[in-house]
Amino acid sequence: MPRPRTLAVAGLALLAGAAVLDVFVYHSPRAPPPALPFGVESIRVLDASAYAVRIEWVTTEPSTGRVRWGPVAMKPLLWSPQLGSATRHVARLEGLAANSTYVARATVRSDAGELAETDLTFTTPPAPTTLTADVRGGVVHVDGAAFLPIIVWQQCPDRFAENVAQGVNVFAGTQCVPLPILQAGSAGKGLVATTSEDGAETGGASVVGWFYPDEADARALTGASLPVAPPGLRFLTVTHHFFAPAAPPPSGRGIYAGLFAKANVVGFDLYPLQEICRRDFLPAVFDAQRELVELVPGKPTFQWIEAREFKCPELPVTPETVRAETWLALAGGAHGLGYFPKDWDPAVGEAIGGVTARIRQLVPALLRPASPIEVRPPGAVRASARSLNDALYVIAVNGGIQPATVQLHVGGLGKRLLLVLGTERSLGGSGDVITDTLPPLGVRIYVAPPVS
Repeated sequence: MPRPRTLAVAGLALLAGAAVLDVFVYHSPRAPPPALPFGVESIRVLDASAYAVRIEWVTTEPSTGRVRWGPVAMKPLLWSPQLGSATRHVARLEGLAANSTYVARATVRSDAGELAETDLTFTTPPAPTTLTADVRGGVVHVDGAAFLPIIVWQQCPDRFAENVAQGVNVFAGTQCVPLPILQAGSAGKGLVATTSEDGAETGGASVVGWFYPDEADARALTGASLPVAPPGLRFLTVTHHFFAPAAPPPSGRGIYAGLFAKANVVGFDLYPLQEICRRDFLPAVFDAQRELVELVPGKPTFQWIEAREFKCPELPVTPETVRAETWLALAGGAHGLGYFPKDWDPAVGEAIGGVTARIRQLVPALLRPASPIEVRPPGAVRASARSLNDALYVIAVNGGIQPATVQLHVGGLGKRLLLVLGTERSLGGSGDVITDTLPPLGVRIYVAPPVS
């Protein structure tokens, strides 16, 4: 039999061996887990209103990046600012349409130069019934988000749904129904602007503001004689007689300074086909808009677009004239639109819907200041450029009835590639010049994406 001391020594040896084995086998340094491939771990909407959202994305390692975004089923043509190196980024997208679906694509680059991207689809809430509105930097803001009003005047409830589908987002006046019925019918679909013709009822759900008496200058009103406005944005429409080539109103052009001072948002009606009755006056839609922008610095301007015949049937209003007038106004710097009269025909309604779909694709860019650009040779083509977050946007419109081959001189274009919207074409700039041929009443919108 082994002696007790021998057994004790053997036991200690076994324990020591087990301890050594435990150290080297169970507590040896473990291999690190394999590194995750670079990419976007998550992307989500942090918060959303009818006209703006904030989007957050997180990457597996620090990266730079930006979001490219636009309405679903349309090419995204808006970019957020380029954001610096981090693993978490947040971008705010505004100028959205209520109750509409968008896609946002986050494109990121790691510090080592690896690229990754991911998409997020989201839908904005319905138009608000309780809201705040103000003006900042020449732009209407609703609940703090940039907003481009598209207005119809004194529409009846049976056409609300049709107008919303055509892109209308502000219903002005209540010719057919009391204000509460207008508000109920438009709730969640669009906003309401009351008018001086609506009597004592001026507030309540969905109201963004109030219109002074229509064509106040033609009524010989002045800033001093305008009625007291209720709360909300104050909209003013004048005739085209402020425009230098037009005859002044009977009271003289001196009345305009006082009228414009009272309003937050200033617009006018030119109606080259149905009021002036001159087809060759179409390019003046741009010229008059430019003049108004200069007369009311810091205030949003808008323009009424003629949507059917009402005075000069020999000069028909067509889908082509509606498209041309709309883009001439926007190229001139309009930050809002109105369509008049309200009972346009289906073909014009389809054209309005197509125009407003394109507008939704570009709203934040369209709300940037517009810089007129030189067109050679001079003629019926008008054009302007604006930039947003390193992207360049150029709008050119042929207001004439003959094709026009022109050179557009765009400062800062260089040799950047231009997408030609509505076509499969792209153009390269050459020494800050775009050369293109525009058909009669043709619209060209060119977009140069950010270089990086």
